[in-house]
Amino acid sequence: MNKIKFILALFSLSVFFTSCTKDDTPPTITISSPLEGATLDKGQTYPIVGIVTDDTELKEIDAAGVKITTFDSKTSHVLANLSLPIPPTATVGDASFTVTATDVEGNIGTKVVKFKIK
Repeated sequence: MNKIKFILALFSLSVFFTSCTKDDTPPTITISSPLEGATLDKGQTYPIVGIVTDDTELKEIDAAGVKITTFDSKTSHVLANLSLPIPPTATVGDASFTVTATDVEGNIGTKVVKFKIK
């Protein structure tokens, strides 16, 4: 009987410590439009397209200043219906936009997409 109690106690401890493992993996961000290094024209608007995934659960996405808190599923969201306007007065040369994603554990993933303005 003592062996059974000991085995049950070990099993309970292993379940407890396994379930208490901290997630330290940030969300992954993939941007398919505009592509890294693209040349964008002043006075035009371009779609921001991509996907954000996390191994546990997303909390917030900031896509070029647009906050997103409702997702396709708890672990992924397709970036769509977002725009990157390039004002007619934009400076010609190097530019970028940033997408940041935070998961429920507070891990932050960041993707900076660099492009050129002409």
